[in-house]
Amino acid sequence: MKSSVIIKGNKYGFQIVLNPTLPFEELLREVAEKFRESIRFFDFSQSIAVSFEGRDLTQGEQNLLVDTIVENSGLKINYIINGGKAVETEFAEALSDVAEDEDMEEDTEEEEQPEVNFPENIIGKNGQFYRGTLRSGQKIEVDGSIVVLGDINPGAQIIAGGNVVVLGCLKGTVYAGYPQDRGAFVASLMMEPMQIQIGDCIARSPDQKAKKQKTGRKKNQKQLEAKLAFVENDSIFIETITRSLISEISIS
Repeated sequence: MKSSVIIKGNKYGFQIVLNPTLPFEELLREVAEKFRESIRFFDFSQSIAVSFEGRDLTQGEQNLLVDTIVENSGLKINYIINGGKAVETEFAEALSDVAEDEDMEEDTEEEEQPEVNFPENIIGKNGQFYRGTLRSGQKIEVDGSIVVLGDINPGAQIIAGGNVVVLGCLKGTVYAGYPQDRGAFVASLMMEPMQIQIGDCIARSPDQKAKKQKTGRKKNQKQLEAKLAFVENDSIFIETITRSLISEISIS
């Protein structure tokens, strides 16, 4: 029986050939399974490009496919090749453009972004450190507080009895103050979580806007803005970290 999803790799990314008649929901499941099975062969150190072939896709369907691949593999997809059969030269040119944009963003961040300093005792008692990016499907559980020196990708999860500090981008799920400590908090250099729970209070991220195709214009730069999530009046609030806000933090 012919596979509904065929993955053709090259050194710049993947050409993904899709069954033209399979219902889209089934196709998503097939894609997720394929990339989970192949995860041990991937190089996570580089950004990649992908192309989808074999069937016509809407922008929304392409976005769902990319999200499914990222969540089930941890790969960093920065470009979607459109229009005809993709070849390695197209992939190389696409990623070259992305790399130039990222270099420009890094230079701008180094020049313009203020240094963010957290209090030395922010992890409180029995705090732990984790260095590295937490990928989809990975989970960390600690009794006390934790500082993560890296990113928390979509599909990754942290459960901590105390506070959670992410010195990177938080896009996954975090549960601080497990099981019922509303006095805990979550801090991150870039706060874009799928879900935050502090004690018995839960906040979910609103649906993200559809990802836009790269058009050759320089993409909008995201400001590095450290934020703090905390509970007040039975609700979770997320605010930009300031000196006055830090002075009000109670370290448990």
